[in-house]
Amino acid sequence: MLEIYPFIQELVKCETTIQKMEVFNRWNLHKCRVFLFDEEKSNFGNIGKSFSYGKFNLIGLGDYQKIWVIDKNTVNAKDNFLPVARIVNYDLNIFTYIHDLYRGRNILDKENLIRFLHEIKSLRLTNNISTALMERYTTPINRELLAKMIESYVYFDSINFEVFQSNVPQTLKPDKYIWMKEIWEDAEYYLSNDEVIQHYEAVCCYILKAFILKNTKNLSTKAKVAEFKRYCIEDLCVFLELEMTLLILFLKNDSAVQEIFKKLQLKADKLIDKIHNTAWDIFHIRLLEQSTLLNCIENPDVIYLHYFATADSGLAEVLRANPIKMLVYYNKIIIPIRRYDAKDFFTQDELDSYTTEEKIRLRAEKVQGLDFCSIKQRLSSELGNLLTK
Repeated sequence: MLEIYPFIQELVKCETTIQKMEVFNRWNLHKCRVFLFDEEKSNFGNIGKSFSYGKFNLIGLGDYQKIWVIDKNTVNAKDNFLPVARIVNYDLNIFTYIHDLYRGRNILDKENLIRFLHEIKSLRLTNNISTALMERYTTPINRELLAKMIESYVYFDSINFEVFQSNVPQTLKPDKYIWMKEIWEDAEYYLSNDEVIQHYEAVCCYILKAFILKNTKNLSTKAKVAEFKRYCIEDLCVFLELEMTLLILFLKNDSAVQEIFKKLQLKADKLIDKIHNTAWDIFHIRLLEQSTLLNCIENPDVIYLHYFATADSGLAEVLRANPIKMLVYYNKIIIPIRRYDAKDFFTQDELDSYTTEEKIRLRAEKVQGLDFCSIKQRLSSELGNLLTK
């Protein structure tokens, strides 16, 4: 995979879309696809922008009004001729609101919710609740309630929106009931996917450690940042670039991340729950990136653009603080290039020290024996001790 990085470095240095296309042509990477998010215009025309109604937000991974996709199909064409699939991924809050709306329950800011869902339906986006099902992992699971929520979602996806919000029982086509069963079976998978769970728990560990260090007395900011980097790389044995950059900015009291972490205060009620919620704000971006990766692998002849529907501003704040400049798909991996990366927060000596073959091998061996859920529990206990001082 190292062969792709010089190509990416060359792309980053380019000032215009044409220059980037010339670089792509010169490297002749037929199995590569580049999503650019900060171009002057898009090669998709008016593909649809993010929007909000009250607290309800539809957000793309980048500014899709300025997206330009370069691959073997588009690099020599003036306009994109590949089909585009737009997918909206719902968070747990919106998933729950859809259920409450169908069941005729009282909802705060119901008028804006209806306008929000009506616009999504009118855009004919493909609906997806896999992220919401994953988010259920961190909440107590009532399986009977989850089954009813899936049923409400299938009705939302399948029938006219005006009919859906009338709360009048409807009979669906037989294949829709089969789909309900399939979603339920998928839910069982999402609720027991250890790889995804461990990744989420690692994000929680990052946030917990940073919060503990931030509120540790008699340590300079420089010392807190140094210890945070050491702990993540040497003790957790994982380098999560997005989380690392955001939390270093947090430790430095940078205003760019103030909105993301504003709920994390020593005297805040249900602080651990707020840390979990903040972890999800960040982790949802990871899930959308992974969904884009799977789409590129499974169907390279279609451009998939993922949106996120949420009632929380946290994800938008994460994307605002460290926006994605481009996504590069190559050889079954996806590499996000953001405004900030490791080079902005690590010295060259640090990078050289952490990336020796020996240290990479030792971390790879050590991480196999780590249980991030157990580590999170220990850090939560450490935080509890800090709160009682």
